[in-house]
Amino acid sequence: MRSLSPAKFIPVSLIWVLALGLVVPSMFFYHPTTEVFISSVGMIFILMLLASWVGLRFNPKKPIGYFLLALVTVISGFMAVQGFDAVYVLYFAPAGGRWDAIVEISVVAAFLFLFALINLLFWPKREVDAQADSGEKTQNP
Repeated sequence: MRSLSPAKFIPVSLIWVLALGLVVPSMFFYHPTTEVFISSVGMIFILMLLASWVGLRFNPKKPIGYFLLALVTVISGFMAVQGFDAVYVLYFAPAGGRWDAIVEISVVAAFLFLFALINLLFWPKREVDAQADSGEKTQNP
């Protein structure tokens, strides 16, 4: 089995740094308090991990892979908005009433989708060992 050298992960690391360079300032200027800012950055970071992990599982050579990745990122957008609402309720109840959820879902989903595609593009390729279809070990005759 071939090992991956750390140098192959430099582009991926730069993508993550650039993505967090977009997320952290946008969350800082969007949310009113430090607690909500820290909670939101943590939540978006976890959703970035989810989107990039899922992006590595789908086959980018087939259109269904892009559709499934888009589906996961839209669901992640819903999760982000629900998380924002939960954080607001914890810190500012009863000052809710956010009508722009559709825009927030779209922005978060688009960001996560593009992030996952870029992450997939720069992720080092790995070798997959062939296995028997039945899950049993292959026997030599």
